[in-house]
Amino acid sequence: MNRKLIMAGSAIALAIATYAGVSFYAGIRLQSETDRAVEMLNTHLSRKWSDQVQISLDSYTRGVFTSEATYVLTFPSSKDPSIRPEIIFTNQIQHGPFPIKELLSGHVQPLMASMRTVIEPNPYTQALFGASGGQSFFDGITTIDMQGVSTLKWSARALDYTQEATRSKFGGANLLATVGPDFSSSRGTLKIESLNVSDGKSSIDLQGATIQTDTRIGSFDLNIGTSGVAIDRLTIARLEKPTLSMGKINSQLQLNEKASLLNGQVTYEIGSLKINQKDWGNISLTARYDQLDGTALKSLTDLNNSLLTRSLNISPEADLVTTADLKQFWLGIQSILKGNPGFRIEPLLWSTPEGEIRFNLKTEFGPASTPANGMGLASNPITAMTAELEVSKPVITGLISQSILNSGASAAQAKTRTDKEIKSLLDLVAQLKLGKMEGDKFVSKLTFEKDVFKVNGHAIPLEAVKAHIIATVPAAWLIEETSTTQDRPDETAEIKHLDPSVMATILTAADFNFEETRDEQGDPLLKVSPGNSGAAKIDISFIGCATDTTCEDVLLRATYSPDKPVALKVANDWNIRNRWARAYVNDKNEAVIEMDINAYGGIGHDALEAMVNTFFKIVGDFSKDLKTANKN
Repeated sequence: MNRKLIMAGSAIALAIATYAGVSFYAGIRLQSETDRAVEMLNTHLSRKWSDQVQISLDSYTRGVFTSEATYVLTFPSSKDPSIRPEIIFTNQIQHGPFPIKELLSGHVQPLMASMRTVIEPNPYTQALFGASGGQSFFDGITTIDMQGVSTLKWSARALDYTQEATRSKFGGANLLATVGPDFSSSRGTLKIESLNVSDGKSSIDLQGATIQTDTRIGSFDLNIGTSGVAIDRLTIARLEKPTLSMGKINSQLQLNEKASLLNGQVTYEIGSLKINQKDWGNISLTARYDQLDGTALKSLTDLNNSLLTRSLNISPEADLVTTADLKQFWLGIQSILKGNPGFRIEPLLWSTPEGEIRFNLKTEFGPASTPANGMGLASNPITAMTAELEVSKPVITGLISQSILNSGASAAQAKTRTDKEIKSLLDLVAQLKLGKMEGDKFVSKLTFEKDVFKVNGHAIPLEAVKAHIIATVPAAWLIEETSTTQDRPDETAEIKHLDPSVMATILTAADFNFEETRDEQGDPLLKVSPGNSGAAKIDISFIGCATDTTCEDVLLRATYSPDKPVALKVANDWNIRNRWARAYVNDKNEAVIEMDINAYGGIGHDALEAMVNTFFKIVGDFSKDLKTANKN
């Protein structure tokens, strides 16, 4: 008997020791994975929100069965310089393979860890804790399986918060999501009960919002898949202004990837629309796009994210959009046009109790270059277009009448003025041959093909269209060269020779430090200080200048010295996703990024400046890719 007890006790002790060992090993692995996850999350944040949003691991205390980790999230959203803008998160972690809490909940599948996440109070979040009754605003449970897949069950508490006469009432939220290893995919649903924000003069009331996503990270670091938002009701009210109420709002974005091109569609639906309780029916829109260049779309997405982040931290008197931003935008548009993209609206439909408005559009685009100053397009990118518009006369009558009533006119006055407006509008349409009446419906069809613009089959000279645009569009929209740029012809004139002085002017304006020297062939060479770009050295080489003084070719090269050997796959993957610069590994096992600039035939100063700035952005992006790869 005693022998059996001893054997049983030994077996139990061995099982406990084995479990403790496995759990301790899981804790070691989890800590290692945590460091890598923080690095990858920062890489993800830097691409979406710039480097201004970061998360850091403040502390990690590892035990046999449990651990505790503290993270600090910093971002530039505080208007009070005396308070450091940061949020502190604490994770209470139970190690796998079978965390006790999960076993008690009936979950018997092996896990790497189960953790609870809460916010810790600090001066920056003090008001948030006060509004939520002294408790953490967020409370989340996350489980991580042995393959690195995370399952999140998070909730946000309801709160009632007032600051500077603005009251915010939040009804709470719940998040259920699954995140793939290394944030490679996400699938989940966020449900928000309600949100009301008011300041006594205006208010926004949102009821029943659901955000859904089912995406993966594609070849161009874009979210491939489907995401969408659904809102039960949204009401916007302002003093002395009409109250707008919308119900059953749905939007969905779909993006697909095929080789280097992307396609997809966007849909919007407003199930009910009311203005001052008057029923204005419902609105729906379906827009499709295809043949989008992935690299160019990523550049435009990065620009949009950068502007969004900048808007959170920019001073009121500063300009949100800079000249460099505009140049990057037009370079992105130019690159997208090279893929001959298409865009369709099928259809835009507004249905009201009086009738409906329907609009269909099909447009095909072709390549178009940018002018010397890098702003706009030098030619018309539309190769073919077909547009159809159908408008119910009662709808137009109702819109004009409501507008007149909102101005303070009586019902009788509104009717008289509406009849006159409708008659004048129909006379103008008939005179310009813009459409025709079919019963109580106005119909118009526009086509553009082979440089011929037609309205209802009647050719309209393009010069007449341009003259009409010039006469109706604000002049500031059409200015190609301002008086300021005309006073500085050196920045708008085409550059024929890429000598060091031209590049030096651009580098100096961008606050880069550099040294001018000569290479082994006697050609000019600019050695640029890499700063915080991540590169070990950056050189700008002028090719063939020793024998040909035109200096039409320049090579921009950044060389890296990673702590670990660089896998060729990193460079190959980069080259697949990016066109602006090429990556390779030299004979010293150093990663290299190169980009060529050619001035043959002339290049605008602004376009040259934009290309140089693009190169330095690429250097930083490639550095982040190398850092992520070396962590794996």
